[in-house]
Amino acid sequence: MTVRRIIFVVATLAAVVLAFVPLIASERNPGVRDHHLDHALLMLLGAIAGFAAYRNDSGDESPAWVWAAVAPPIVAMLLMAPSLYAVVDTVPWLHVLDHLVFLALSMLTVYGGQRYVRGVGWASGLMLETMAVVAAFGYGVAPASVAAAAPLSVVASTHMVNGNSERGKQLFAQNCAVCHAAKGQGGVGPPLKGEASRKSVAQLEAWIKKPLPPMPTLYPKPLNDDDVTDIAAFVESMK
Repeated sequence: MTVRRIIFVVATLAAVVLAFVPLIASERNPGVRDHHLDHALLMLLGAIAGFAAYRNDSGDESPAWVWAAVAPPIVAMLLMAPSLYAVVDTVPWLHVLDHLVFLALSMLTVYGGQRYVRGVGWASGLMLETMAVVAAFGYGVAPASVAAAAPLSVVASTHMVNGNSERGKQLFAQNCAVCHAAKGQGGVGPPLKGEASRKSVAQLEAWIKKPLPPMPTLYPKPLNDDDVTDIAAFVESMK
């Protein structure tokens, strides 16, 4: 067995094992950042396998392979939308399938890029991996430092919310802004301004703890009871 084949087998097996972690470890509802980083590692292993699958001496470059170099990264980015996690996280086998799709997309991206024009695989693979890493630290996920707790306060509203809205604002930016936007104006998810007129505090907290798809379930991990109360306080303060 050649070195290239050994690298392909090892990278592929490692990625498949990682893909089955949600089923093996009964992992449910990981944080958005952790989810993105899992996908980044999967795609890195897939890229390595894709490079190993390509033979440098094949000499069979073809313009038709450009679609394999361009389309998979677009599909991968769409699948990294946190709003989809609520669906796959509830069914372990679906979560595993999601991971295997990421593995296949990364392998196809790199292999297809190399088959299109030798060297393009490196560029397309790097682009895909960069997207995954940037998603973990920028796709609706704020730096951990901004989530530091502020002094405890009582937020006055028509519902008398007991929570720290300043801390809730930071938690909202970290976990919710990707879908609802930083100021609750809406995006992938619905707008939240004026939510106080539609839901009581108890209803809002209950929704955060147990939402319906496609909203992801973030309670009890990474959000705890205090986090939910603070986020509710911030949402209730939106005008």
